[in-house]
Amino acid sequence: MQVELNSIWQLKDLDGLNDGLYRVLQLYPQDQIVIVFPLVDSKTLQRPIKVGFEQLNEALRVGKAHLSSYELPYYQLQSEANISASHLAKRNEKYSLIADLISSPRFLLDLVEQPRIKLVSLHAKKHNTYVQNLYRVLNLYWKYGQEKNALLPSYKNSGGRGKSRVAGTKKRGSPVQLSCPSFQAPEGVNTTESDKVLFIRAMKQFGLKGEKVRYSRVYDKMLKEYYSDELIAAEAESRNALIPSYRAFIYWIKKLFPAEKLIRKQTNQGDFDRNKRGLRGAATDHTEVPGSCFELDATVLDVHIVSEFQRNHVLGRPTVYCVVDKESRMIVGLHVSMEYASWRAGRQALINSFTSKKEYCAEFGIEIEEDDWPCNHIPQRLLCDRGEFICKDAEDLAVPLIGHLSIAPPYRAELKGIVEHRFNILNEKLVHELLGTTKGRSYIRSDKDPRLDATFTLREITKLLIDEVLEHNSSIFKDLAKQSALIIESNLPPTPLNYWKVHVEAQRHALSRVDEAHARSRLLPISKVTMTSKGIRLNDQMYYDSSHSDFNDWKVIARNNGSWPLEALIDHDNSSFIYVRLEKESGFTRCNLMRESVNFSHRHQADILFFEDWIKLEKSKAKPTAKSIERYQRRNQVIKSAKEELAQAPSLDSKSERTNGMKARRREAILAQRLGEEKPELKQENSFSEFDVYKEHSDHKKQKVVSMLKRKQVERDEN
Repeated sequence: MQVELNSIWQLKDLDGLNDGLYRVLQLYPQDQIVIVFPLVDSKTLQRPIKVGFEQLNEALRVGKAHLSSYELPYYQLQSEANISASHLAKRNEKYSLIADLISSPRFLLDLVEQPRIKLVSLHAKKHNTYVQNLYRVLNLYWKYGQEKNALLPSYKNSGGRGKSRVAGTKKRGSPVQLSCPSFQAPEGVNTTESDKVLFIRAMKQFGLKGEKVRYSRVYDKMLKEYYSDELIAAEAESRNALIPSYRAFIYWIKKLFPAEKLIRKQTNQGDFDRNKRGLRGAATDHTEVPGSCFELDATVLDVHIVSEFQRNHVLGRPTVYCVVDKESRMIVGLHVSMEYASWRAGRQALINSFTSKKEYCAEFGIEIEEDDWPCNHIPQRLLCDRGEFICKDAEDLAVPLIGHLSIAPPYRAELKGIVEHRFNILNEKLVHELLGTTKGRSYIRSDKDPRLDATFTLREITKLLIDEVLEHNSSIFKDLAKQSALIIESNLPPTPLNYWKVHVEAQRHALSRVDEAHARSRLLPISKVTMTSKGIRLNDQMYYDSSHSDFNDWKVIARNNGSWPLEALIDHDNSSFIYVRLEKESGFTRCNLMRESVNFSHRHQADILFFEDWIKLEKSKAKPTAKSIERYQRRNQVIKSAKEELAQAPSLDSKSERTNGMKARRREAILAQRLGEEKPELKQENSFSEFDVYKEHSDHKKQKVVSMLKRKQVERDEN
């Protein structure tokens, strides 16, 4: 390793040298000597030391010498223009004392080889000073880098800065200023060392208990606890109490306790880590390319929604899940539902982020191209909350698909700062402007109840959020330009969409992709559906059809031999399709909703549940009405009257007599019904005559027989 002038070395276990830092002052290659100066924090004068080249090379080889650094004082690290004229004059005066000595090439070599060199004493006599003064100036010059500014005057600790002074009898500090001369301000007392001890004790006892406490409250408790005797005596003697003032208390608390300790001790650890700790860097410091890490989180949306079936029924506030690529700020997945934050809803957000967005947007009437939202990938790592994913299902299902699952610690929302900030953006630009919004705050008295303004359905809210996500992905974020040079080289605006596309095209990403059916089979739970004669039945009212070649044959079998259960994967976001395992040893096949169940097309699971609950309630409310009871009683009266009249009819000799002549009696009933539809006077005059004519005509038809010529039978040739 090359040894250079003014370089700093950490030397250890070298003969003739103490362990510590040394500055290289001069090299003498012809003499194979290096002159070094010890850097120690001591007022004792130090002398340069010579070290042989071979000795230093051996120390470097065995690891006894390491290149290091030495921090210069702040007052030396400034330009000439910022140094005061008086300091420059003192610096130049000191430099003039040693200028001739340090300009001599053999001065350092003679100094280390001769314990008492006459050149220094002669030089001191020449400049009318003493030898120790020259050595002090030389020590400063060698210690701080062998430059002029090393001789600047050091006043950083002048006047006892940072040191406490012993209190005397005279009152210190500015007196209390009063405007009215008729009032006389109390003189007060100086703060003693015993007072400082009480200040510390009171602050630890009353003020540093993990919560924010006002200093005035601590001061009041301190007086009652530790100065009670003096306060009682002063009140009895009608004089001012000899106690420290509140201003003195505040002054010494801030002086005795480090500011960082006061901040840390007046809050809990979680709040300190989230809101008060020092920031260590940017959120993307540990991600390099898109797909390195996706962040997933949920929040209750700040808006109330209504039922799609009945808009006057308020359902409450939905839960929105967002999946965001940490590196590009791209929102890659979205899920809105009435589910609470859980693995059940979280997996739907993952499925959305792993599948095509063009089809997803089309379900809500939004036509886009694949390039408008090209996010259907699996990340290298997923960062999420404990609540949804610290369960066996997430570990067994999501981990094999994703690869690595990171769980954020409790109460550490700032560790998912990217996705948390996306929620703020969606609220500010969309949600807080909608009807029925809570605007992110709790109800205040006299405020209008936001539930009364609820207007939008879950489907409409989702549609609005999709548009806002597309707008977000096309918005400019200046921080993206600082993360990668590709976005600048491509001369594209620094938007999440452009950042994503540029890195994917350059193959600088950590994204992977799987088939949609495979992703759903990994994440969605297996549900039971039924194969029936109509199709695949779900929830007793939804039927699905399949394009499988044997599907119609299976419906025939189900109608004649009975239905059978099948395994299915159900998407809670969209009821228009399900994935069904049609055969035992086959994969999952997509089945679409039949026309019979078109009322449930593109419905969310929440709407389906609402429909089922509505049906149950309507059935439970279906009680007999007054008119229904009246009809029931009238039917019973008719039955009773008929039975009574039947009982009064003359009895018959046999059962056959009751049924004989049914056709004739039927004709008579028909004729009587027809006559009953005519006018009353006509019916009264002609009823018997017409009946007789009809009877006569009927008898005549029975007696008259017409013989028809028989057709001659032709013999058929059997051959």
